Amino acid sequence: MSAVSMESNAVRWGDDPRQSPRVGFAAMRSLALAVLAMLIVGSSALALRRLPVERWLPLHTVALEGDLIHVSEAHLRSAIGPLLRGGLLGVNVTAVRLAVEALPWVDHATVHRVWPDALRISLTEQVAVARWGKTALLNDRGEAFRPSILPKGLPHLAGPEGSESRVLRQFHRYQKQLNAVGLKLAGLVLDARRSWTARLDDGAVIRIGREHVEVRLRQFAAVWPHLTAGRSRVLRVADLRYPNGLSIRWAESAELTHARGRGE
Repeated sequence: MSAVSMESNAVRWGDDPRQSPRVGFAAMRSLALAVLAMLIVGSSALALRRLPVERWLPLHTVALEGDLIHVSEAHLRSAIGPLLRGGLLGVNVTAVRLAVEALPWVDHATVHRVWPDALRISLTEQVAVARWGKTALLNDRGEAFRPSILPKGLPHLAGPEGSESRVLRQFHRYQKQLNAVGLKLAGLVLDARRSWTARLDDGAVIRIGREHVEVRLRQFAAVWPHLTAGRSRVLRVADLRYPNGLSIRWAESAELTHARGRGE
């Protein structure tokens, strides 16, 4: 009787009491396999988390995009080399971008991950339009940057700190006025007293002053063709700071001969 009772209690696994022990064993085996699979997956995930990210997604390539003239691969390698750790997902792309943009000749840069093992760095170099003071250059927005070597042949500008963009704007404006009468502007200085001094490509100096700057330079450009008409003269200094006119100092004849000799 007790055996029958056990079989009666086993009916919940099936309709036929004689098959119920086999059905129960199959279900238990499936459950055990499922638990084992979960343990294996969990152990694998744990092992993957413990494995350094650079081991399973290493960074193999850094691709550079852009017209590079002043920025060398060696400069970039030195700047970002210490940051290329942690694999593709671990590398800090913001830190890499800031390190690239800290290079003097880099205007701006973008950095992107490229699956499965690369970084793409796109950069734009600075375009120098003038020298600033003794140690810096200006880009076309009037922003100063300081490379180790300054190129030659650029206009030379100078002024108080913070006046870079203003001096550059005035340089372009005065350059147009003087070019119209055959004079080439090579430099412009705004001193601490906010007084302007221009320098021509042949070394001549034009002292403009602090007040009525636009008017004074316009008047000078208007009278210049009359001052030199039919005469072989080389300007040394033009002082425009007089209230009702200007003064001109010409180069002496010996200097004129020497200047012509240099030009030849």
